[in-house]
Amino acid sequence: MLEFWKAERTLYAPFFRVAIGLILLFDLVSTFPAIEFLFDSELNSFLPLKGKMGFVAQYPYLLLSAYAVVLILFIGGIGKHFTTFLVFIFHLILVQLSLPFITWGDKILKFTLLYFIFVNSFHYWSWKPNKIPKGFISKLAVLSIILHLFMIYLNNAFYKTMDLDWQKGYAVFYSFAQYSNFKNSVFYPLISQEFFSKGLSYFTILLQISFVPLAIWKRTRYYILFLSALVHIVMIVQFGLWKFELIVLLHYGFVLTDRDWKQILPERYHPKFLKT
Repeated sequence: MLEFWKAERTLYAPFFRVAIGLILLFDLVSTFPAIEFLFDSELNSFLPLKGKMGFVAQYPYLLLSAYAVVLILFIGGIGKHFTTFLVFIFHLILVQLSLPFITWGDKILKFTLLYFIFVNSFHYWSWKPNKIPKGFISKLAVLSIILHLFMIYLNNAFYKTMDLDWQKGYAVFYSFAQYSNFKNSVFYPLISQEFFSKGLSYFTILLQISFVPLAIWKRTRYYILFLSALVHIVMIVQFGLWKFELIVLLHYGFVLTDRDWKQILPERYHPKFLKT
């Protein structure tokens, strides 16, 4: 267990910065057509009308355009920690302005972006690359992101064990059945079988309960991440929750150590991206 917390995790942060920046930028661009809806106080009852947030809400096009520029700088590593701080601020503002429409992914990312301010993610895929970071603060920030991910899984596992539908094994079927195209789905023949559906429900609970210890233990780390990633990929395909699922999947990369990444990636990439 001590090996897990002491291990270096410097290689993944630049990829996370670029990937999460692209996801946020794509989501932001897709939001532009809905500006009139999101910033209409009659349609969005949570939209603040007074104070600083109310003032910001009066200029949605300016707000989103400035955020888009900041995200582009963030992806390129321009402005470094200050730009990362601005991404956190803009994301926090948009969450407050669109409370009825935020996802679990937005809530998770709110804290991750706060921790990521202190992560040195600029040693490659950056306009002016830094040296490979060895600082304590950057390492502590990465560990905070990992702990945050662990707390999410433990919280979800606790909720599922206390929920009556999950206890009876009906939750997975209800989740799939609420979508109109369920009967046309490739998952319908399996999920409609009571035994399989209940088994999948209990397996999901077990997966979330065991996620933390199995992710920490080196011998089971790859297996638990693969199985958990498979669940999220199924949810992307069936439910279309691409933003939330991709955000969670990107967090898995922090669980892996630098040594793990060197073992996973082909050796031909080592000189350029894995130089330590």
